[in-house]
Amino acid sequence: MLGKKLLMYPNRRWMSLAKPVADKIKLAESESSTSSTAVNSDRSHSVRNISRLWDRHRIIAERGIPPVSYEWEKEKWAKAERFGQYGLASGVNIAELWPTVEEIEEEEALGIYAPFTRVLEKTKNDEKQREAELAKRLLELENKEKNYGNVLKKFEASKVEAEKELSEKEALLEKKIREIQEYFGYWIDPKDPRFEVMFKQKEAEEKKAAKLAKRQAAQKKTIAAVLDTESASSDAK
Repeated sequence: MLGKKLLMYPNRRWMSLAKPVADKIKLAESESSTSSTAVNSDRSHSVRNISRLWDRHRIIAERGIPPVSYEWEKEKWAKAERFGQYGLASGVNIAELWPTVEEIEEEEALGIYAPFTRVLEKTKNDEKQREAELAKRLLELENKEKNYGNVLKKFEASKVEAEKELSEKEALLEKKIREIQEYFGYWIDPKDPRFEVMFKQKEAEEKKAAKLAKRQAAQKKTIAAVLDTESASSDAK
């Protein structure tokens, strides 16, 4: 208000007094405007950056070039990777990426790189080997094609034989099922674990009965022979 009143009087005295005050007012207004602009800028920046990313990650997300912030980024391999990704804009000195004498000697010892003539010769040899293997394979296929009729006949004969064996096995299994059913008086599934046990039990009992019958037959034969001998001796007397 004081500045405005002083500026209303045009005489030199009041003008000389009003000028410093007006300058101070303008300076204060300028500083206030600058600070408010900075605050608004910071506020708008904080409002815009809602990703909650670190500055490094935000720069990468915005397709920018992040600064070198870690010690591992100063390693040679990291510099090479950085230069390969960002090119000359990465700020990497290309001279630092050139391999040392020791690295070159190590690569030569490992055989990672080879002269063009050696690689060309190896490529030709590999091509010849592939052609030879292909020719051999084609010859084998040709021979197999010629012998296809005989192989097919053998296969069909073996298939018939296999079917015959299968039918015999099925017939034998059917016979076992029938025998077990007749022996024990009830049917049992051949997939049941008791099936084989019961069949072995039946066979054991049948063998035992056969031995007993054979023994009884031998006893009867012996008794008959003794009786015949006694009868013959009595007739002789």
